[in-house]
Amino acid sequence: MVKRWLLLAFLLSLALVWAQAPDPAQFGFPQVKASLIVQPWDYLRLGLGSMVLTVPSGAFGQDPARLEILLGDPNQWQAYAPKGQKVLLAFALRVTNLKTGQRILGFAQPLHFAFYGPAITPEAQYLDVTFTNPPNVSPNPVKPTIQVFPLGPRHQNGRLSHPIAGAGVGWLVTAP
Repeated sequence: MVKRWLLLAFLLSLALVWAQAPDPAQFGFPQVKASLIVQPWDYLRLGLGSMVLTVPSGAFGQDPARLEILLGDPNQWQAYAPKGQKVLLAFALRVTNLKTGQRILGFAQPLHFAFYGPAITPEAQYLDVTFTNPPNVSPNPVKPTIQVFPLGPRHQNGRLSHPIAGAGVGWLVTAP
């Protein structure tokens, strides 16, 4: 009888863990753009096209973790963009502790995200996307840092950057 209760308690706790950690791939971010093993002592700077993600040492705690960067189709997310804004990037992170197999939703050290491109202007936005159906899209409570660099009389390049403290939501980068 005790074994049954222990098994039931274990299965319920497992269900709660998975219920608290929805898979971004099932909520509009199906493409795994990068997947790598991060050791606690690693400091990484990943350049993926216009996106740069910096992972400080100890970001995921004391155990090795698998970091996956998932992308969504910007065209499919366009319906959720604020009026007058175009979705430039739709992405999410999936981080798994390799010792426990559990998802890491909050980071010990924030990651640093940056997106570069000529479409980035002071009106660009960094939006949170909930892993729900339908998703809720809203401005991140921390405003992004936006810099615009002139490249010539008619050309510019911009950078939108933002810290990432956890993987409980996905994100959209939009610009007019």
